[in-house]
Amino acid sequence: MIAARFNPQDIECLVKTAVELWEEIDPSDLSEHQQDALDRARDAMIAEHADRQPPSPEVVTFISPRPVGQAWVLQRWDRNTNELTLYAYEDSALVALATYVRGVWDNLVGEEGVPDQPPTDDREAVRLYYGERDNQIRPDEGYELYAEDITKRGRTRIVPLDYRFPDEGASEQANRDAIFHPQTDDNDLPCLEIDGVLVFAYLDYEAGAVRVSVHGDSAEDRLVRPDGTVPLRVEVEDTVVLDDSTEGTPKPDLLNKLLDAADDRQEQAIREAAFVAGVLWRCPNCEWDNPGGAACCEGPGACRVPKPKKTVDARSQQPVA
Repeated sequence: MIAARFNPQDIECLVKTAVELWEEIDPSDLSEHQQDALDRARDAMIAEHADRQPPSPEVVTFISPRPVGQAWVLQRWDRNTNELTLYAYEDSALVALATYVRGVWDNLVGEEGVPDQPPTDDREAVRLYYGERDNQIRPDEGYELYAEDITKRGRTRIVPLDYRFPDEGASEQANRDAIFHPQTDDNDLPCLEIDGVLVFAYLDYEAGAVRVSVHGDSAEDRLVRPDGTVPLRVEVEDTVVLDDSTEGTPKPDLLNKLLDAADDRQEQAIREAAFVAGVLWRCPNCEWDNPGGAACCEGPGACRVPKPKKTVDARSQQPVA
């Protein structure tokens, strides 16, 4: 992270500079997350000048963008054409190139060492057509096949551990703001966009099926859980074929990883957020921290006290609903 390269005094200076510059620009040019961060920074500066203690920031986790992957680039040229095409896999590109080669195999008729019919093996067909044969090559034809990294503008997400799905009003507004993108050429597919989630639904003639694909990489931060996923529930007719919507809170393994990597101060903050979010509850008898879904204490020993209807806030030690 960029912040790791600066000491606390530098970060303090950068935050104050950003707040001061923010007053001179149009806030609509900034993302929702940028505006929220600047709002909190400004409140902290005002509180500092007024000699008040600013409110404690919410405990968050950082989610790095996922690597996009690679594409295979096939460039083929001859006297009349120079074509450039993209493929998801090397084998797919070779199949396309071999199909072309077999279609023009008559160009090699009469050359020594060349069979009358092209080989059935794709690589061999390409090698014979473009490769050396008795030190003779085809100078007017050629190809290049290579892999390229797919790049896109990614960003690190900052999402709160106290995850909550958007409420009824926000969900209704997002539904009203949904956008349908029809297919306009051979390079795209029909797509529904809702709160940044892209749902493609189209006829796939190669698979012989109606194909549905959901992409959450561009989802709004408010939909993203601390483990980097977006809760999904998929139904076909009246049958639920996928439902992870109940996993609204951080998974136990994620919480354990956060606690294992935290220092004492960070661990306390993470546990406090987990108590507030209901991810953990503390046994009133033995004070063992149990997962939110546990019906009774799972601590060591014989303690099996049922989960209380009202848990205790770890910070205030006061009962909360």
